[in-house]
Amino acid sequence: MASKKIPKIHKTSYTALIPQFAILLIIAFIFYLLQVPRYAIMSVAIYLLLSFYLKILIPRWHRKGIFYLKKGELEASVYAFKKSFIFFTRYQWIDKYRAFTLFSISSLSYTEMALMNIIFCYNQMGDNKKAEEHRKILKEIFPKNPYI
Repeated sequence: MASKKIPKIHKTSYTALIPQFAILLIIAFIFYLLQVPRYAIMSVAIYLLLSFYLKILIPRWHRKGIFYLKKGELEASVYAFKKSFIFFTRYQWIDKYRAFTLFSISSLSYTEMALMNIIFCYNQMGDNKKAEEHRKILKEIFPKNPYI
């Protein structure tokens, strides 16, 4: 492993906050119509539970990749990120509408993050050839990626 420091990139899409707020308002309105006591508190609780479970269940390979990366298990991390890439490539609509499907406010897609993480892992393992192959894929699919 060439470096112990793992870079963290958090790019927030502030426009994705609008659908998040809309989802919360819709839940509150439904509870209001159903005359649920303390509908505002219940709405926030349901929103938080949904957010928590969606982020755990759907991008599970992405989370596994990060887990292995933090442990320094780069081969396992690459495997997990490749599985994440395959999943989000197959179900592009989940990634495209991640503000609704995952309650995510990230401006980077999971597909893009998976490729970036694979490149990082290969660089850390010293496999520059595979890192470059994946960098080309990243550049082809996401030509505006600011990190390539």
